[in-house]
Amino acid sequence: MLAVCFREFKSLFKSIRSLIIIGVIFGVTLGAAKLVSSFQRQLQELGLGDSAYATGLLILILIASPLFVSTLTHSTINEEFKSRTIRFIATKTSRENIVIGKFLGNLFFWIVCLFVALLLIIPFSKAFHVPELMQSIVFVSYFVGLSLLLSTLIPKPGVTGFLGMAIAVVVPILGLWSIASENIFLKIYSYITPYYFFSQDNDLYIYIVLIFPIIFLAISLFTIRKRDL
Repeated sequence: MLAVCFREFKSLFKSIRSLIIIGVIFGVTLGAAKLVSSFQRQLQELGLGDSAYATGLLILILIASPLFVSTLTHSTINEEFKSRTIRFIATKTSRENIVIGKFLGNLFFWIVCLFVALLLIIPFSKAFHVPELMQSIVFVSYFVGLSLLLSTLIPKPGVTGFLGMAIAVVVPILGLWSIASENIFLKIYSYITPYYFFSQDNDLYIYIVLIFPIIFLAISLFTIRKRDL
């Protein structure tokens, strides 16, 4: 499992798409930090203070990370089936370890990216914002688990690529809309997205989101046991 995790983690950093996304995250983080520094006094009057830097990064994660994650993770399992490399990997470890290793490799990649992004704003904020880091990791884990599930259920990488991008656009729009809407269907929908839990005043609600990637991972494990290699 650890070998699969490390292989996935290393392959993500070698990907051109990954490097572009990392550049976007770091660029936006530094840009937001410089922008916020121009309005430091006004933000302090509003009670935001130095946390505004980390809040800017968190907002970026809430809006853009579904697209970032789906771009990198949509074919993490089905590409192995398509290229037949799954047969070789399965001779060295179990199917369950492959799925868990893939999940952990992708998640660890994002943890490193988020950690470095928060390090970049320390010269501006004069602090390392652990709560925002943890909240960002929880949020990203939802979409890592969802992308992994789609890649396990759907055999064609092209289909998961299109579907993943569609979900990455639709889920944030409907998720944010459902928070303020009184529509009963949107209210029900909000409970299966992380946006409802992130909108609550009590930060403990945020960690309820961890239930979802666990469910996605469990379904992925059940599905891959039934698939022919």
